[in-house]
Amino acid sequence: MSLQVSLFTAVIVLIVGLYDISVAINRRHQPQKTAVYAYAILGVIFTILGIFLIINWLLKRG
Repeated sequence: MSLQVSLFTAVIVLIVGLYDISVAINRRHQPQKTAVYAYAILGVIFTILGIFLIINWLLKRG
């Protein structure tokens, strides 16, 4: 299976991941912790996926 991804998509996924992590950091003192944990988990997943997609794009490019 060939994974074809554009650089634009990879950068957008990385930006969304970093944004979710920043939201989790800014809301860490709120009384409802489940939303903070959800943002943190999604941020880590999107950031790792974005880095993976950028590396994959660079390897496919040559």
